[in-house]
Amino acid sequence: MLASLALLLALQAAVDSAELEARLEGLRGDIGRIQSELDSARQHRDLELDALAEADRQVSQATRELRQTRLALDETGRQIANLEQRRERLLESIAKAGHALGRQLLTAYTQRGQSRLKLLLDQDDPRLFSRRLAYHGYITRARLQVLTDLEQSLAELAENARVLASEQQELEQLEQQQVADVERLEAAREERGRALAVIETRIRSGEEELAVLQESVAELEELLGQLSTALADIPPDIQAPALAELRGQLPWPLSGPVQRRYGQQRRGEVNWSGILIGSDPGLDVMAIAHGRIAYADWLRGYGLILIIDHGHGFMSLYAHNESLLADVGDWVNPGQVIATVGNTGGVDEPGLYFEIRRDGQAIDPYPWLARR
Repeated sequence: MLASLALLLALQAAVDSAELEARLEGLRGDIGRIQSELDSARQHRDLELDALAEADRQVSQATRELRQTRLALDETGRQIANLEQRRERLLESIAKAGHALGRQLLTAYTQRGQSRLKLLLDQDDPRLFSRRLAYHGYITRARLQVLTDLEQSLAELAENARVLASEQQELEQLEQQQVADVERLEAAREERGRALAVIETRIRSGEEELAVLQESVAELEELLGQLSTALADIPPDIQAPALAELRGQLPWPLSGPVQRRYGQQRRGEVNWSGILIGSDPGLDVMAIAHGRIAYADWLRGYGLILIIDHGHGFMSLYAHNESLLADVGDWVNPGQVIATVGNTGGVDEPGLYFEIRRDGQAIDPYPWLARR
């Protein structure tokens, strides 16, 4: 009896063990399947991120070209307006010269008739009469030459106006094409953004967001270190005050409400290293001080970003831009427009993320910016 009971218990234990092993094997299969799906989703996300970065670059370039075309249109319009003003002045000058010539001819004709009568009465000197006629002839020829010169200038102005009008028409056609290109590229970028959002919702978690954020910060820190080393020996193009001397005097890069402040908690153990300024998309972003563009491209977590090296270990960063209006190596001055406001890099609302770095370390920008 006892032997039979022991045998039954042994058989039950074997069954339980096999069942647990089967369940464990099933769980391992589920884990493998989920891991494979996550890996595939992450790979897809990376591809979409690359595509979104390229779409951001294309929109930036198209917006920059459209801006240049509109500036050229404004300049052509000013030149046409100046030509029209010159044309009006020339027409006035021609009218005055014509009236003066008419009066001169009438005077000469009248004096010629009077002088002949006086000669008959022996009351005028023939030599004086001859000199007067020569004088009137000289004045008449001079006025005729002035009229000829004015009419020639008027013809040249008409030709210049024709050329400028043709150029204006070409620029207007180019502007229409570029507006259509920008709209098309922005629509494609928005589609990329929506596709990326769908993927992100499948794989995002608090821990993953924190890891991505920390990785982005680490990449930026590494980039800043590399830029500091690469630019250390490049002299400035002009003598400008050092940034260290401008504490409390720097202009704001953008006018708008400050939505995030330096030092505020961002996520987990990560704090904001700069300030986030809210704004409408497309507004101008300006450099805070003289410096050289050290970086102008797309960076994960920051979108289209500009980094300006101000020398003596100081740098300023401008992130999430819609378009970049300066290139690496360009020297910029305080107040110069360098970008336009956007929401690239995965942020929901348009705005400018701004930092000041000293020797690679983020510092509070507030004490450095002018009061407003």
